[in-house]
Amino acid sequence: MNTLIEEKFLLVNQYIGLLDIIDEAFGHILVSLERNNRQDAEQLWEDVTMAFMQIYESNKVLAEHFSDQPGVIQQFSQFDLVLEKAQLVQFTDDRFLEVLMREKIHPAFLEWSRQITRQFRPYYIN
Repeated sequence: MNTLIEEKFLLVNQYIGLLDIIDEAFGHILVSLERNNRQDAEQLWEDVTMAFMQIYESNKVLAEHFSDQPGVIQQFSQFDLVLEKAQLVQFTDDRFLEVLMREKIHPAFLEWSRQITRQFRPYYIN
């Protein structure tokens, strides 16, 4: 049975909630860039970057709880690919930034998020 103790259940739910918030922030970043509101986009990107660091640190903690689940552990390591794409951000050219966000970073995050959510689903959906 893939049940979690309450602490793990709460951790997974908070983690999945953070992924949803990040996805929503990407939507706002793209709208801000479309409207040439660079300042809002930069602030939101700073928030996303901080959230990425929270995910990175959370992956370490959750890896201890899911050490017997290779699929989960593999997805934690795949987050490094999202971080690599995120490092490409240069707030110098608005057009390039919008393309980078829309075509590289956000899709990489979405795919990773779908995969990790799929790995966690048996643990928080009964």
